[in-house]
Amino acid sequence: MTALSSSCEIVVLGVGNTLLTDDGVGVLVVRELAEAAAARGEGRGEGTPVVYHDGGTIGLALLPLIENRSGVVLVDAADFGGELGEVRLFEGDAMDALLRVKRSTPHEIAVSDLILTAELIDAKPERRALVAIQAGDVTLGAEPQTQVAGAIAEARARVAEVVERWGGRA
Repeated sequence: MTALSSSCEIVVLGVGNTLLTDDGVGVLVVRELAEAAAARGEGRGEGTPVVYHDGGTIGLALLPLIENRSGVVLVDAADFGGELGEVRLFEGDAMDALLRVKRSTPHEIAVSDLILTAELIDAKPERRALVAIQAGDVTLGAEPQTQVAGAIAEARARVAEVVERWGGRA
């Protein structure tokens, strides 16, 4: 993952537990994005700086990573009522609403608290997006189900679309 610098404007944060089958897919997506950025020499290009971070399940400890950034993209397994492995993008208030309503794992509560805390201290990023992958199995298991693992490429593309629309390079 990339070290956070004070010039960072967009943070791409993968959250989830890689020991709970589908739950860790957000972390896997961000790991792949970080590897691709490192391979092309991240930080040498034009545009808004982008940092990729494996947020795991640490919740409020992630606040320094997102506070006062111009944008944050969260990547996470979620239950939004879609088909297994379906990828959806939620932005701004739609993301905030989903995080407040659908909490099926402990870290989803922590992510919701993270955004709410940033808002309370007037440090919530103006641009917020959640690239959500519909999970099915969040029991103990080291690999996501085939349909969820198959969604990683689409989730990477969705993250890239958001980052590029916001002026970064993914």
